[in-house]
Amino acid sequence: MGTTASALLGGLESLWGEHSPFVMGEVILLGAMGFYLVAWLLVGWDHHKAAGGPKHEPPAGYSPAALRYLWSIEDCPVGYDDGCFTTAVVGLAGKGVVTIEQNGSTFLLHDRGVGTVELLPDEEIVYNALFHDASPGSDAPRGSLTLGQSGRRLYGQVFRAAEAGLRTQLDEQLKRGEGYRTHNRWWVWIGVLISLFGAGLLNTDPTFLESGIANNVAEGAAEISSGLNVEWLVRGVLGGALALFWALVIFLLYGSFILLRRRDMEPGLGLGFLGVAFGFMLVKVTLELYTGAGFLRVAAWMLFGYVLNARGANLLKRYSRKGRMVQDYIEGLQMYTGGERKADSKFQVYAPEMSAEHHDQLLPYAVALGRAGNWSQRFESVLANRRESGTPSPGFRGDLAGPGTGSTLQVNEPFHEALNASY
Repeated sequence: MGTTASALLGGLESLWGEHSPFVMGEVILLGAMGFYLVAWLLVGWDHHKAAGGPKHEPPAGYSPAALRYLWSIEDCPVGYDDGCFTTAVVGLAGKGVVTIEQNGSTFLLHDRGVGTVELLPDEEIVYNALFHDASPGSDAPRGSLTLGQSGRRLYGQVFRAAEAGLRTQLDEQLKRGEGYRTHNRWWVWIGVLISLFGAGLLNTDPTFLESGIANNVAEGAAEISSGLNVEWLVRGVLGGALALFWALVIFLLYGSFILLRRRDMEPGLGLGFLGVAFGFMLVKVTLELYTGAGFLRVAAWMLFGYVLNARGANLLKRYSRKGRMVQDYIEGLQMYTGGERKADSKFQVYAPEMSAEHHDQLLPYAVALGRAGNWSQRFESVLANRRESGTPSPGFRGDLAGPGTGSTLQVNEPFHEALNASY
C-alpha cells in the first residue's frame, strides 16, 4: 500500500517537473474546463428560466429591430447588424405605416401616414428620417422612395440618415445588452489565466522544441529560474505569450467567418485578411519552434483552449430577470413562427386565428429572428386567397402580395440587398 502511494506521488511530482510540461499543460487545461463547470454551477445558472413554449405575440415595448439587436449580440459583439434596418422597415410595413411594393426586381417604399398607429421610438426615428425629415434643405415630405442603385443616387443621404438614427437609438436604448445579462467577468478572467498558463507549458515542452530560437527560449527559462526551482512557472509565462498569439489569430479568423456568414462583407473581409496575415506569421514561427508532430499537437490544444474560454465566457453570461423575459420571447417567437408544431401543441393555450392580419403582425418579428420564409409558408393558402380576391395588405403590395412574401423580405434576400444598396 505504501509502495503504491509513493509511486502515485512520484508520478504526480513528475508532472510538475521539467520531464513533462506538455502533460502538465494538458492537465491544467482540463482543470480549466472543470473550473468553468464549477463557476457555471455557482454563478452562471439561469435561475429565471421559464417553462418555455411558443409565443403568439411580441413582448410589449420591443420593436422587431430591438429584438433582432438583442438576438444578434450572441454572434455579433457590436449588437447591431444591417438586418436591424431591414427589420425596422418591414416593421413599419407590418403596422401599415409604410407600404413595401415589389415589381419584379424593383422595390419601392410608400408613405401611408401614421394616423392613430403608435410607433416605438426607434420606429419613429426611421419613419421620420425616410419620409418627414424636417432638417434645413430637405425635400420632405416624400411620398415614395425607390430602393437599389437608382435609389442611392436619388435618396442615398435619406437612407443613410435613417440607418444611422436607428443604430444610435438602439445603442443608447439597449447598450449592447447591458442590464440583460450579468457577465461574471472576474470568473472568466480566472479561467483565461489558468488556460494561458496551461497553454504556456504546452508551448515550451523541450521534447517538441527544436531550432536555435527554441533552445534560447528553454535556456532563458532555466537561467531566469536558476536556484528558485520555478522553471515550470517561467515556462508557463513565456509560453503564455505565444498562446495569446494563437488566440488572436483564431479570434480574427472566426470573427471573419461570422461576419461573412451574415454577409457583412467589408468588415468580414478585413478581419479575414488580418487573420490570414497573422496566421501566416504564426505558422512560420511555430514551424521554427516545433517538430512536425509537436506542431499538430500544440495547434489542437490551442484550438481547444480558445473554444473552452469562448464557450465558458458565454455560459457565465447569466440572464437578468428582464433579459430572461426577452430571451423567452425570442425563443418562443422563433418556435412559433418557425412552425415547430410538436412544441406548439404541447404548450399552446389558445390558437390564434391564422389570418392574413396575424401573418402581417408577426412577419417583422419573423424577419428579425430568421424565420420569415417558414412563417409565410404557413399562410400559403390565406395569402393566395388575399391576392386573388384583390384585397392586398396595406403594408405589402405587388409581387409581395402572395405566399413568397417572407422569403423575399428576410435578411440576405432581395429586399434586404436592395435596401442595403440604397445606402
